[in-house]
Amino acid sequence: MRRLNRKEEYHSSVDFEDNDFLDSDSIIAQLLSKIANLAENKAFDTFAIGFSWPKMSEEELLELKKTLQYSLIAQIEAKFDKKVNFDASGAYFLVDFNKKQVLLRLKSLFVQGKYCKFSRDIAQTTHFCRYCQGHGCKKCTGGLTTQLSVEQILSSLFLPEFDAKQLKFHGGGREDVDVLMLGEGRPFVVELLQPEKRNTDLSAFEEKINSESKDKISVNSLEIVEKEQVVEVKNSVHEKVYLAKVSSEKEFDLEKITLNEKINVEQRTPQRVEKRRADLVRKKEVTLLRTKKLNKKEFEIEMKTSHGTYVKEFISGDTGRSVPSITSMLGMNCKCTRLDVLEIC
Repeated sequence: MRRLNRKEEYHSSVDFEDNDFLDSDSIIAQLLSKIANLAENKAFDTFAIGFSWPKMSEEELLELKKTLQYSLIAQIEAKFDKKVNFDASGAYFLVDFNKKQVLLRLKSLFVQGKYCKFSRDIAQTTHFCRYCQGHGCKKCTGGLTTQLSVEQILSSLFLPEFDAKQLKFHGGGREDVDVLMLGEGRPFVVELLQPEKRNTDLSAFEEKINSESKDKISVNSLEIVEKEQVVEVKNSVHEKVYLAKVSSEKEFDLEKITLNEKINVEQRTPQRVEKRRADLVRKKEVTLLRTKKLNKKEFEIEMKTSHGTYVKEFISGDTGRSVPSITSMLGMNCKCTRLDVLEIC
């Protein structure tokens, strides 16, 4: 996701007039009014406030903090009936005396769920152009180098629902663009930046997403969670059940494939990802569940794999980098031509 610049990290800002530090009551009244304007119709439970002070002596700064900072915090608490909490604030106000601005940053909101993907032309996440970092240039389309993604679809619906500025997508693993995600779906967490709303009818929102994204994606099990759930989802380890369509170079004998027995597989980093992944040999487990002959040179195979198995390479053998493989079992070159995730266990 494109990094926000300093201004974008804040929800909004207002200017205030030249300050006279000798008249602290006037400054406090003005700042309280500006903060009230920023906070109008924003949902937050607690707040924190920071100050960017002009250059002054330590004695002057200490006196200002006594007469201005502490008094302003007390008046904000009284006006909004909110408690200050510098460890976990729902809203953060920054008073910048150098730029004569008050800025507001709202705490991110995290929503967890599961998604299914029904198109082989939809990526999981959005890829921004490396030349312009998402701002748009001649080498990309609107700052993007990827086709439609699950992240883009969810952004188009989540942002207006929560009046948020930006969405960050955190998935529990990923699938290739041309792979369907079926069953109950893949776990994910969306992080909503600068949300003005923090609650909605999630059941009704699910129905809206599924109706407007029909034949593309669906979601289920939406719930609001804490930030820590991002790490939980991203680090979760699951077995998966796949259904693959396989083509062979000549007529095959499916009797050579042993079903319902765990196979220990060693996979060296595939050629297709070796430029961006460490060159390692990973040990995985695969259980072949069933096969179905489609014609003389095509068949389906359902399998259960350990987390992180490269399924397409397990089928093809990846020129000997994946051992054993469907290619080595049948004694002929095989290739995965279609792949679906049926279940994340």
